[in-house]
Amino acid sequence: MSVLKIRPRRLRRTENIRAMVRETSLSVKDFVYPIFVVPEENVREEIPSMPGCYHLSVDRAVETAKEIAALGIPSVEVFGLPEYKDEIGSSAWDMKSPVQRAIAAIKKAAAQSASCWRR
Repeated sequence: MSVLKIRPRRLRRTENIRAMVRETSLSVKDFVYPIFVVPEENVREEIPSMPGCYHLSVDRAVETAKEIAALGIPSVEVFGLPEYKDEIGSSAWDMKSPVQRAIAAIKKAAAQSASCWRR
C-alpha cells in the first residue's frame, strides 16, 4: 500500500510569495542591545554572570550606545541599579536616577549625531 503525499507548490511560485510566507528572517535591525547603568561616574565593570556585558556609568553608556549605533543596531534597552530603594519604588520615576539620566543622555547624543548627518 502506497501513501500518497500531496505537496502543493503554490506558495513557492515567486520570490515575493516565498518572502511573504518565510518563517524566519533575522537581521541586525531586529536586535535590541541591553545597557546596564549604575549611579557612579566613569565605571565599566564586567557583570560576572553575563560575560561581555558591563555595568556602565551614564557617560560610558552614551559612548556604548554610539558604538552600538555604528554597528547598525537601532535600539538599546536601559536597565539600572537605583541609588536608593524604598517601599513604593520611587527611584523608578526619579529623574536623577541613573536610568532616566542615561536615557536622556543617549537621546541627546542621538539627536546631535542625526543633525550632523542632515547637513
